[in-house]
Amino acid sequence: MIKCRKPKPGLLLEASKKWNIDLKSSYLIGDRNKDIKAGKSAGCKTIFIDYNYNETRPTNPDFITDLLINAVRLIKKNQD
Repeated sequence: MIKCRKPKPGLLLEASKKWNIDLKSSYLIGDRNKDIKAGKSAGCKTIFIDYNYNETRPTNPDFITDLLINAVRLIKKNQD
């Protein structure tokens, strides 16, 4: 179970096998550094929702936004 705790990608990898999810074509949306690290480790594109928490921000998300609806718009824009 330890290998599944974020930022480790264990649950994402298990889900990809169980439901045949193409992680390279998937997006992980998160509001914490550990979310983005897990997504990157699993091979997903990542979107960081910046709620200005007083904590370490991720250094390498693919996209940054401040609202979930904007994350949806980013995904739609990048699929066209």
